[in-house]
Amino acid sequence: MSKKRILIIENSTHVTGALKSIVHSSIELIQNFDFVFVMPKRSKGISWVRNKGIKTIYELPMQELSKDFFSLVLYFPRLIINATRLKRIINEERIDLVHSNDLYNMLPVIANRFGRKVPYICHIRFLPDKFPKILFSTWINIHLRYSHQVICVSKYLASALPKHSKISIIYDGLPQGVFHYEKLTIDTRMVYLGNIIQGKGQEYAVKAFAKIAARYPNWKIRFVGGDMGLKKNALFKLQLMAMCEESNLNSQIEWKTFTDDVEIEYKTASIALNFSESESFSLTCLEALFFGCPVIATRSGGPAEIVSDNETGLLVPLGDIDKMADAMEDLIRNEEKRKNFAKAGPIKVREKFNRDNTTGQLEMLYDQLWY
Repeated sequence: MSKKRILIIENSTHVTGALKSIVHSSIELIQNFDFVFVMPKRSKGISWVRNKGIKTIYELPMQELSKDFFSLVLYFPRLIINATRLKRIINEERIDLVHSNDLYNMLPVIANRFGRKVPYICHIRFLPDKFPKILFSTWINIHLRYSHQVICVSKYLASALPKHSKISIIYDGLPQGVFHYEKLTIDTRMVYLGNIIQGKGQEYAVKAFAKIAARYPNWKIRFVGGDMGLKKNALFKLQLMAMCEESNLNSQIEWKTFTDDVEIEYKTASIALNFSESESFSLTCLEALFFGCPVIATRSGGPAEIVSDNETGLLVPLGDIDKMADAMEDLIRNEEKRKNFAKAGPIKVREKFNRDNTTGQLEMLYDQLWY
């Protein structure tokens, strides 16, 4: 019996958590399905995906929908052109099922209006509050009408969506592959992994650390992440660096651009930080606990489903810099607590995010939709 052929539509122009999640799932299921990817032309993520073992990747000049006038003018004509190209790819590659990794990608909807219809799945990875309410409502209703299934990545995200029989929850899976390092914890390092984007919370980490840093001169925060080539993100990083200088933190702050080797970052840190303002899931929290690094995170949605408060890490209120500083100091001063969290983290996430709750469910869904 031939393997089902799945086409993944991915909007990412850089390596993001959404891209990493769908690629990890595809790699785990590659023995049972053939995967073809469609990505934006010249995306920085294409070479990363190819290096992970996905060989068939098509590039389309996707146009993101934004408030920019030029973007709005181009969006719908380019959508029609790309949908026509997508239909050709579906036919030539003998695709059985389309999996769109973004709520805001209308390509499978339009493509299915031209000729042979192919079932498609829509994956939602962002909370509604990241977009104008009318836009989110319009897009989700379109997908609920035309898709065969809508997947969301957490109970928290599901609670923000309309009640509908097509909506299901499938958690993102655990890291896959061969791991290379023993635990090499540097007892005076906190790590903050995440692209430098406003809303990801790096500024809260700087402000909280500034309250306690003088008492712990050997401790540092290592920020790891890129600006995704966007000017506004580059400016945000400059603002963060200026904040560090004003607070006399320069000697206690390290900066590193995007890395694909998150294992070594978490295995050489004592504490992982995530003070995001809004998270539908949180791949960084999951990865940190998987690799045995205690987490301090905000109750921003997904992290509260991943981090067991006072068992594998500490959860703090959104935007509460004093509580963030207290949590940092608590773990800095209490080595035994850090060790207990580090032991419990991998066990807890392996129990909750095992294959039955993650890629196993995705595999069953793929099988159910095979005509």
